[in-house]
Amino acid sequence: MNNNTENKPRTKMVLGKTNIVSSDIVFKSKYFFIKRVEFERNGKKFVREIEERTPVVLIVPYTENFEIYLEKQYRTTYMKEITELVAGQIDPQEDVQEAAKRELKEETGLEAAVWKKVATWHISSNIFQTIHVFFATKLTKGEHKLEEDEIIETIKVPLEEALKKIQEGEITVGSHVAALLLFDKMKREGKL
Repeated sequence: MNNNTENKPRTKMVLGKTNIVSSDIVFKSKYFFIKRVEFERNGKKFVREIEERTPVVLIVPYTENFEIYLEKQYRTTYMKEITELVAGQIDPQEDVQEAAKRELKEETGLEAAVWKKVATWHISSNIFQTIHVFFATKLTKGEHKLEEDEIIETIKVPLEEALKKIQEGEITVGSHVAALLLFDKMKREGKL
């Protein structure tokens, strides 16, 4: 008789219903806030601090030859220049695609005739933020309108070079890496 139980669960996990007992904002800034939330689940109470961030758009602008527009931008968080995709906050009450169009024009001066929303992601399992991912093409160049604290250099590179920048550790922001890998996959599958 085979007594192999490796593929069988050892205990059954019951998530139960979780209720919010109380919730208070303990810190608020322009782009995020932190809530102290008391929960009750299965008769037990517990407290968590939850960070909620403003939703963002993330754009992969590309040419008919699959050249990708990237940005080089100094990020004070890391105290260095970061290579990344076009991204930005969605204003309150702003349509998601309109936010993507606005951010693309503000940061690069580009406008796209063709837009495709390809994904909606969460930044983390521990931070509440939604990322709306767009691919944009049929690009025309105009003037950009950077915010007063932004210094952005826009570069255009072949897709293969963008992927190489991921492997070499030049592009390191997780959602940007994921968006470029998704773009590459969809291109190889003929879905672009």
